[in-house]
Amino acid sequence: MAGSVPALAQSEVAPATAPEASPGAGAQDAAVRQRKASRLYDQGVKAANAGRWEKARQLILESFQLEPTAEKAANLGRVELRAGKPRDAAEHLAFFLREAKEIQPSDRDRAERMLTEAKAKIGTVTVQVEAGADVLVDGHPLGTAPLERPVFVEPGSRRFEARKPGTASASQELQVQAGSAPEVQLTLAASTGPAIQVVEAPAASASVVEQRPVSVVVARPTVGSGNVADTRPSTGGSSWRTWAIVSGAGLAVVGVGVGVGFSAVAAADNADFTKERDRLVRETPIGETICPGREHDVRCRKLTELANVRDRNQAIGIAGFAVGGLAAAGTLALVLWKAERPAQTAKAEPDFIVVPSMHGVLAAGTF
Repeated sequence: MAGSVPALAQSEVAPATAPEASPGAGAQDAAVRQRKASRLYDQGVKAANAGRWEKARQLILESFQLEPTAEKAANLGRVELRAGKPRDAAEHLAFFLREAKEIQPSDRDRAERMLTEAKAKIGTVTVQVEAGADVLVDGHPLGTAPLERPVFVEPGSRRFEARKPGTASASQELQVQAGSAPEVQLTLAASTGPAIQVVEAPAASASVVEQRPVSVVVARPTVGSGNVADTRPSTGGSSWRTWAIVSGAGLAVVGVGVGVGFSAVAAADNADFTKERDRLVRETPIGETICPGREHDVRCRKLTELANVRDRNQAIGIAGFAVGGLAAAGTLALVLWKAERPAQTAKAEPDFIVVPSMHGVLAAGTF
C-alpha cells in the first residue's frame, strides 16, 4: 500500500508485502534479494510483536538495507525508538517522510510526532562548508558538500571535519546537547604544502601525480685530485665497470617506467573505488557501517574487487620504483668508486648525470 504505514496506527508492526521481481537482466538476483528481505522483515515483525525490540531492530534493518522502502523505514523508526536508538529512528522516520507517496494525513502526523520525540533526545546539526568538500563526523564520512539535509548525531562531544584537495582540512569540536539544533561553519584555507601538479601519464588514460626529483645528482670527479681516479677504460680492468654502469642505468629506466605505468593504472582504479564508495555512503544511513562485512552482502562485492585490483597495481608500481631507485643508486656508486690506477695517467674530467623523471631515469655522461 503506497504511502500507508499500518505500523504507526497499530500496537503491532505490520508485515510488508514482497514486490514482484521485474523481468530482464538481473531479475533472478533481484528476486532472491527480495525474498531474503521479506523473510528478514517477517522475522523482525514477530520479534517486535513479542516485545524483543533490539532483535526486531536488527532484522528489520537488514531487510531495509537489502530493499529500502518507505514503509519499512517508518516501521524501523518506530522499533528503533522502542529499542533506545533515537538517532537511527530519526534517520529512518525522516526517510519515510521524504520518500513515501500519497501519505495519509494521520500517518504523516504519527510519523512527525515520533520524529519530534526522537529529535528531542539527539542533536540536529547543520553543516556549512564550501561545495565539493568531503564532510566527516567523528571520522565517519557523511557525504560531499553541500549536504542536502541536517545531520542527526548523538549528544556529547562531536568532531566535524571537512577535507578538499588543494586545501588544508578544517575541523571543529562541538558539545551537542539533546534537543539542540546548532550550526557548524567549516572554513577551508589554502594548503601551505608543496604544490602537486597533475599531468597526463604516457600510455594511460588516467592522470598521475608528477614525481619531481628534489635535486639533480651530478658527479664531477676530478682526475688527479686524490679523490677519484680516471674512470675511462684505458685498461682492460675497468671495462666491466662501463658495462655495469650502462646496465644499471637501463635497469633504473625500466624500473621507474614500470612504477609510473602501474601507478597511473592504480590512480584510475582508485577513482573507480572512490566513486563506488561514495555511492555506498550515500545509500547507507548515518551511523551504520558502509560495508558490515557480512558474507552474503552483495553491496560491497564490487567495492572489494576494486580495492583488490587497485592495491595490486599500486604494489607493482611501488616495486618498480624501488628497483629503479636501487639501480640508480648502484650506478652512481660505480661512477664514484675509486679505481686502483695511477692518477697521473688521466687528463680529462669524466661527467655523469642521473636525473629521475616521470618517464624514467635519464643517465648521460662520459666514462
